[in-house]
Amino acid sequence: MRPIPAGFVQTLTVTVTDEMTVDFGELGAVHPVYATYWMAKHFEEVGRKIILPFLEDGEGGIGSQVEVIHTGPALPGMAVTVTATFTEQAGRRVHATMRAVTELGDEIGHGSTTQFVLPQTRIDANFEALRARWAARVAGTGGS
Repeated sequence: MRPIPAGFVQTLTVTVTDEMTVDFGELGAVHPVYATYWMAKHFEEVGRKIILPFLEDGEGGIGSQVEVIHTGPALPGMAVTVTATFTEQAGRRVHATMRAVTELGDEIGHGSTTQFVLPQTRIDANFEALRARWAARVAGTGGS
């Protein structure tokens, strides 16, 4: 992985949809506002945008940590911009801070993400090993 410049920033702007509001499936709809779990998804997405320009051929990234502190609401139809700011590269770990702001200028969340950079072949091999274990279990042959 090539070095990421200090303070490198990426953004992601989304429009909150009804699908992005709080609905816990089994428990049903709770609040008609932007859900914390969608904010977490968007934090991870913009965190990935931090590493993509700096990956070497054959490298891939995988999220390993996300912290979300959800401090305010956004309604369906509102635009939310999530800004990721690179903070540190420690070996294969890339850390970024996150900030979510509505089109009204209200900060509605902040936090951080960590991406882990590995050879893509290693990432793929880990997923294949998991698929093999799962297939063995589904087939009833064990696979521990």
